[in-house]
Amino acid sequence: MRIFNLVLFIALLLTPALTLAKGPANVVNGLHNLSETGVDPYWLGTPGSSLYVTDEDEVCVFCHTPHGGSLDAPLWNKSNPSSAWNHYNSATMSIDPGLDVNRAPNEESLICLACHDGSISVNHVLNLPNDRDGATIKSLGFGEEDVRIYNDIYTGGPGKRIGASPGNGGGTGQLQDDHPISFSYNQVLASDDYLVTGSKYNTLKSVSVAESAGVAFFGGSNNVECSSCHDPHVDYISNPAYSPFLIMPNSGSALCLACHTK
Repeated sequence: MRIFNLVLFIALLLTPALTLAKGPANVVNGLHNLSETGVDPYWLGTPGSSLYVTDEDEVCVFCHTPHGGSLDAPLWNKSNPSSAWNHYNSATMSIDPGLDVNRAPNEESLICLACHDGSISVNHVLNLPNDRDGATIKSLGFGEEDVRIYNDIYTGGPGKRIGASPGNGGGTGQLQDDHPISFSYNQVLASDDYLVTGSKYNTLKSVSVAESAGVAFFGGSNNVECSSCHDPHVDYISNPAYSPFLIMPNSGSALCLACHTK
């Protein structure tokens, strides 16, 4: 376990764009700890009884592996979804470049959707820990090997299942009710509507201003992805202002106003 943590730490240091924690980091005390030590203070109001608790005590293995991982993210230990996607659109956004409603999410967002689109089990990994001797990870709560994120148990809506929509809580690939992802911020800012003479001039802030506030962009075109606003390693149980996995508190819509001028 110590060797695994050392290898993972070095790998994360070498890939800051994907893994730099923007908030108070402690994945062990966060809702992304899917191991048997995981804590979900909200599950039926009983602290410590996580919905996805498993028979595995390693925390990092649900997303990362020292060997045999994919290149989609640092030592990535998951398969990414292959859904056909439908993104958010509106009358004012339909003319913006690069925001085709059927575009494929980029890898930086697919790694989040590998669990949150509801098509892939949260405890299915590419490379199991050696001490399991090939035995799959099972959920202690359900006794199953295939545990997916389904509807919110309180509201019946998609909840943490980002790939669903309010009208179809069991669907996948639906992002119409979510903030746009996997588009080039540079391309949008350079379009006619956002120039000095355009109708949307000064409604979006520059990349440098947004980055100075803490927003993360990806790739040479400064793409907006899930991790532009969310950090999966944030401990917002102890720091509720960062809920849910925000890179910064959104008090007074501070996170929204990092990019938007309203």
